[in-house]
Amino acid sequence: MAITEDTNTHNSAVQFKVSKDTETEGVELTTSPSKTGNKSANIYIRRRPALFERASKSWWDPKFDSKILEDHLWKSYFPQTRRRFQYTLIFVAIACIAWIIFFTSMQEEHWKQFTAGSGALFVIVVLITLFTKTRFYERFYLLTSIVFTLIISGVLLTPFAFHDRNLSTVATFAGSIEVLLLIYTFIPMPLFAAVIVGITFSVGYETVLNVHKVKDNVWNSYEIIIAKILLHLCIHLIGIHIFTMSQVRRRSTFWKIGQSAIARRDLQIEKQLKEKMIHSLMPPSVAADVMRSREDKDDNSDELADGRKKRKGKRDKGEIIFRPFNMNKMSNVSILFADIVGFTKMSSNKTAEHLVGLLNDLFGRFDKLCTQSGCEKISTLGDCYYCVCGCPEQREDHARCCVEMGLGMIKAIKEFDYENNESVNMRVGVHTGTVLCGIVGTRRFKFDVWSNDVTLANIMESTGQPGMVHISDPTYRFLKDEYEVSSGEDVEDINTNKVLIEHYDLAKSSFTIRHKEEQNLIKTYFIIGRNKKPGDPSSSPPTNSNSYMNPEDETTTKPDVSVEHLNPVDINLSESNALMETENGANGVTPAALLGRRHSSGFYAGSTTSLDLIKEGDVESQVPIDAAWKKQREKRDKDDQQIIKCIEEDVSNDKFFYEPNINKLTLSFRDRNLESDFRNHYLESELFKEETVASPRYIALLEVIFSLLVYMFITVCCWALFDRRLLWILVFVVTLIIELLNLVNVASDVFCRVRKKQRCDSMMRVTSGWYFRNFLGSLIAALPAVVVFSNLSCELIGKSSHHIVLFFYCVFVALLHFCNFTMLSSWIKTCIATIGGMCLIVISNVTVCPLDSADFNNNTISNSSGTNDPNYVPLLYYNTPKHFNNYEMILDVMILLFLIFFINREFEISYRSSYHGSAQAEHDKRTMQENKDQADWLLHNIIPEHVSELVKKTSKYSKNHKDCGVIFATLVNFNEFYDESYEGGREYLRVLNELISDYEVLLDRDEFQDVEKIKTICSTFMAASGLNEQNRMKNKHPYAHLHALLNFAMELQKAVNRFNESIFNFEFILNVGFNFGEVTAGVIGTTKLLYDIWGDTVNIASRMYSTGVANRIQVPEAAANLLSDAFEFEYRGEIFVKGKGQMRTYLVVKNREDFTGWKKKRESF
Repeated sequence: MAITEDTNTHNSAVQFKVSKDTETEGVELTTSPSKTGNKSANIYIRRRPALFERASKSWWDPKFDSKILEDHLWKSYFPQTRRRFQYTLIFVAIACIAWIIFFTSMQEEHWKQFTAGSGALFVIVVLITLFTKTRFYERFYLLTSIVFTLIISGVLLTPFAFHDRNLSTVATFAGSIEVLLLIYTFIPMPLFAAVIVGITFSVGYETVLNVHKVKDNVWNSYEIIIAKILLHLCIHLIGIHIFTMSQVRRRSTFWKIGQSAIARRDLQIEKQLKEKMIHSLMPPSVAADVMRSREDKDDNSDELADGRKKRKGKRDKGEIIFRPFNMNKMSNVSILFADIVGFTKMSSNKTAEHLVGLLNDLFGRFDKLCTQSGCEKISTLGDCYYCVCGCPEQREDHARCCVEMGLGMIKAIKEFDYENNESVNMRVGVHTGTVLCGIVGTRRFKFDVWSNDVTLANIMESTGQPGMVHISDPTYRFLKDEYEVSSGEDVEDINTNKVLIEHYDLAKSSFTIRHKEEQNLIKTYFIIGRNKKPGDPSSSPPTNSNSYMNPEDETTTKPDVSVEHLNPVDINLSESNALMETENGANGVTPAALLGRRHSSGFYAGSTTSLDLIKEGDVESQVPIDAAWKKQREKRDKDDQQIIKCIEEDVSNDKFFYEPNINKLTLSFRDRNLESDFRNHYLESELFKEETVASPRYIALLEVIFSLLVYMFITVCCWALFDRRLLWILVFVVTLIIELLNLVNVASDVFCRVRKKQRCDSMMRVTSGWYFRNFLGSLIAALPAVVVFSNLSCELIGKSSHHIVLFFYCVFVALLHFCNFTMLSSWIKTCIATIGGMCLIVISNVTVCPLDSADFNNNTISNSSGTNDPNYVPLLYYNTPKHFNNYEMILDVMILLFLIFFINREFEISYRSSYHGSAQAEHDKRTMQENKDQADWLLHNIIPEHVSELVKKTSKYSKNHKDCGVIFATLVNFNEFYDESYEGGREYLRVLNELISDYEVLLDRDEFQDVEKIKTICSTFMAASGLNEQNRMKNKHPYAHLHALLNFAMELQKAVNRFNESIFNFEFILNVGFNFGEVTAGVIGTTKLLYDIWGDTVNIASRMYSTGVANRIQVPEAAANLLSDAFEFEYRGEIFVKGKGQMRTYLVVKNREDFTGWKKKRESF
């Protein structure tokens, strides 16, 4: 016990902390000092393992520490309890029939009385069996058990009322063993009642036997009395062990089934959450391929870290191995782009809190409208919102859905203006054509659409008018005159044929590939209103898309954002729309309402003691102990009720608790994989990590200890009763060594398993194998019988009759020892026990001992032995003929072996049920965890991990960050390469996917831990640094994250250069814009969330790339001055930046070799 002191002063309280590892387990009690200045102490108490999870402290009466669980356990297992008692009644009935046949066949003195008694017991058993099938049995089961036990005990003691009885002492002792075994195993009663009844019966039996043999002084010798006490003690020890382990396994199985039910309940929650997140990221049809590819990646060991698959052999120069890529081409898809007109003015005087709140309100309306109108939201970019219809699921009214969506957005923003006293409007453009839909990249990805038609839809929006829906001629042709329109200006059709030409570059003196295009125009129209046709249902909206049309129809969604108090910042979201002139936008994501989901505590981690119920975070760090216990008891009872409810909903058949899916003959699991796991689970299984007696290692240790006790008791009996010959001594020494070595082996598996595995791993694999364990277990189970049979000799028959009787006693108890070792095959144990019984029968009838080996009466021999040779007698000849009959002995052995077989079979099924429950719970837990991991993976793909923890609690996030870095890296000539004449441009997007994925692989490097990908916008890659304040605090250098971001940008250039070298005639040009400053990070949307950053810093960074120099990184003057100690820059000059005027800019040259500040290691704070 270790005690540490503290002199701080706080309110007096007690804290509990449970410590667990693979080899030790204990409880740490921390007492805080009181205001009077008393010292505090940390006390570590090592404790013994609990019987099972949530077990009470009593080993004598195994129960749950919860009455709720215990009551439902009894209800669930009562059918099995009833069935086992009925099996007991059937066993007794069969025994009655056997004895009736025996008595009527032998017809010795008093045979009619014994036959009548057996018949009466048979009738009573039948009546009790019928009673167990009624509804009254459940109420009076204990009384029924006690009455039945008294009846069979009385019947067994009845033969002693006759002076010349028809049953020998051996037969009555065998019957007493069977009665005691039934009391402890199959007759339902509490352990204390079973022990009281059992001990009373043993004392009564021996008392009646001694009274009957009062004239025989030999039976009153202290050696025989001690031996009989030890034999009865063996029987009770075996019975108590079987009873206790049966109750332990039953409760452990019940708990595992409860865990399984909870896991399946949580699995449904996680599945729903995952589906919602997936639907926020992408349509279900696309999500299935994405999740399948992720599972394949996890399972495929031949996959490289960057997602490419390994390939045998050497790769040819210039050959590139592409990553998996899913992109579908779809025709007749309508695309809608909508921009908020006047948003720049509206946001100029708003705080981040207010601005993000307005965005949440407005985009929340749009998200709901998008669902109602049958459209699929693609993304938001700044204040631009775009969606599609007819993709990925085709529908005929796609154009009409998009138009209705646009009209609904115009109505919705009017409501927004009215409710928020604003004056913004919507400009909407719709175009119909062909798109490529799918996913590009491996992280922070989104479902997106690409094509020239998508760009045309953006052009329709940018050339439209506020408060109007601007449509193209292809869209108009799908509307079938359903709307009144007015003509708009023609726009340039970029869907023209491109012809590949060779272009000679004078600067490089080399040929490159270029496209030559032809120009066409497209007619456009503005929607004025609907053409109302009476009786034509098509004139109504396709869905409830007009729910926003009337402000009185529905309560408007209010802003739903909780943020810190932030200073107003200059946020100009419309500046980011400049990207949309040639690019596509980023995706919106997951439903806010479910991010704070997981209403339960998930998979209930069952505590092994009630101290475990006090968990970190459940209560304040220090509270009065009585209040803490009361609160935790209430919480525990509520959790237990949830477990019971889940079990009742999940387990429709009570047999699930005690009848696993096994072969009724071999008892093997029908599932081969489960059977294989069961046979190899002893040490390697992940199912029994908890340190309880119900785990295989502790079960094996207890069984070995009880086996050693039984072995020692029987050995002492043999030592006291029989001659200690040399053969017996040798057998005793060898068997004792085997017992002790086995005890050491099993104990080491429990107490020093880790060290043993490290030093003797190969040996452990052998000793814990199924076949070796069955061999060794069978050998240990047979050792008591071996010790008893080693006393067998021809000299034994010269002893008095009580020695032969006691020899039978010892053999019967040794056979009973085969009921131990429940983890082994019942068939193997029963077969070896049968061999032992058959040996007893054979040597009792084979005449091998010469007559002169003992002093016998020849008349006695001829009368009792049944042999025709007067010179030899059976080895176990019994020289009191009235008390012995070979047929009786055979019947005794057969009935005892049948009971041993029945017990072994039932308790192997019980153990397999426990394992099946554990396996099912582990499988459900693992499946739930996989779904949880997938949901978390999807969530972190939407929102950074450090933000998602806050969003899970509040579903809201908005924060200002100072001195953050932002980069835009764009392939400025990607559109020149993109051509839809070949597979609709799919292969060009495959190339883009490779490049974006190469960018994302760099994020796994340690030096880029501060870099966070924000999104991709077609061929533009946006990243930032310094958004995770905890990571920033771990850096020694204050601008280490800016150094990392700029180095990351340089690595992007290297990645593009490597890619250009790998593919012939591809010369992508990467322009990078860098800036640092204050940004606002936030999560917007109500049904589909989007993490993004805004601010003047972002806008300038985007202008740095758009006005940059080919294959260079451009930064403003402030950034160059700040980072000049780490990088070399060259002055470019002044350039015009929209909204900023003339700006002095610099180009990055290289790292300074003499600077090491950004290379310093991170340290915890």
